Amino acid sequence: MTAALERRVLVVYAHPVPESFGAAIRDEVIDALVSAEVEHQLVDLYAEGFEPALTVDEKRNHLGSAADKPQVATHIASLRWATELVFVYPTWWSGAPAMLKGWFDRVWINEVAFALPEGASSIAGRLHNIDAITVVTTHGSGRLRNRVQGRGGRRMILRGLRTMCGLRCRTHWMAMHDMDRATDRARSEFLERVRGHFTQS
Repeated sequence: MTAALERRVLVVYAHPVPESFGAAIRDEVIDALVSAEVEHQLVDLYAEGFEPALTVDEKRNHLGSAADKPQVATHIASLRWATELVFVYPTWWSGAPAMLKGWFDRVWINEVAFALPEGASSIAGRLHNIDAITVVTTHGSGRLRNRVQGRGGRRMILRGLRTMCGLRCRTHWMAMHDMDRATDRARSEFLERVRGHFTQS
């Protein structure tokens, strides 16, 4: 088995419009993984009609067993299967779409992403199988405005969620800014950058 085939990449995609530039990014990621012969799965949250809102029972049983939450069992299995995570989504209001945030809320749960040991004051990460996280996102605004706003979405994933993963988990952030004014050439160049990253990773 080659080194590439030992990788298991879970691509989580969140964009409601089938013909969006986000879909082109998603396809570029998948094509690159196929070319590199990397085992992968694609989760298209909008296409599958994922329900992002926590139910009352889910919130009340937030620290309950993952086995008691069959409604997200398939997503839990994919998260546990993966060695790498790739998130493809547009940045809206400085963060991930509500659909993706809801996936974190409902799937990154007790006994899966973390554990709260009895008597402990903080959670401990459980996703030791994850050794890399890559985000590929777009911003309607420019790089400077995003920096002034504090890059909240970037911090949530590359700092917050990263702490639930393996100690040596690598992180990558690929962002295209100024999407509202992007030329065809700029879009093509970004897609080439995306392909290069996933072909060589």
